[in-house]
Amino acid sequence: MNSPLPLNQSERKSLVRSQRTFQKEKGLHPRLHARDLDKKLGFKINRIEAKLLQKYRSYDEYSNEGGTQHYEGTQTWIGLPPQVLQTPYNDIYEALESLSQYPIERIVDIGCGYGRVGLVMNSLFPNAEFIGYEVLKQRAREANRVYEQLDLENCEVLLENVLDDAFKLPKAQIYFIYDFSEMHDLCVILDELVKRVNDYQFYLITVGERIDYLIERKYKPFWITNGFIKRGALKIYSSLNNIENRNDGNSNKG
Repeated sequence: MNSPLPLNQSERKSLVRSQRTFQKEKGLHPRLHARDLDKKLGFKINRIEAKLLQKYRSYDEYSNEGGTQHYEGTQTWIGLPPQVLQTPYNDIYEALESLSQYPIERIVDIGCGYGRVGLVMNSLFPNAEFIGYEVLKQRAREANRVYEQLDLENCEVLLENVLDDAFKLPKAQIYFIYDFSEMHDLCVILDELVKRVNDYQFYLITVGERIDYLIERKYKPFWITNGFIKRGALKIYSSLNNIENRNDGNSNKG
């Protein structure tokens, strides 16, 4: 059976501007959908991750064998399969679509990998700005290369460590955060967001066991008050607006 012909640039641009591109397909696992879409969009993720693993130590290697540690004290998840490393497009779409009726001007992603959130954003919030932060230059470079090919001038991945003392978290209407590092590192970002809870309306989208544990145990008074929406492995919290009574069958309150 012949493989389908690669998409031309115009076809790829149309893909990221269509919501249908990121919606679930019956009978297709979200990770398989993501793998196929990465290929259509021209990503070279498998090649990049393989080279990283050759150069640096795998996330689960704690000895001095098998390469050097990259960003000591900060987890980069080198060695994870690419489709495990990143949140599936389907899940990102469902989370962002839940907020599509709100005025969204900027989305910030902490530990953004290859910038999938920015791609999905353009199908729902084409006039919004996406800023992703990543500590591995190879991932950041690849994300920006694809953005440039797709003429997504409103998207950018910055090579910056969010744990640096000089880092300033920009104001946004949506913050996307996953288990990018250890619990004490996650607390650095969560502590900053807690300071803003009463200042302006924003939404926090989370994914990962560590951050879920922290919000349930340490930050519950700040984030459970307004309820949350669950979308697969992702949860959506609100700073000011009450979202517990959303008519979607997936809202919760602590």
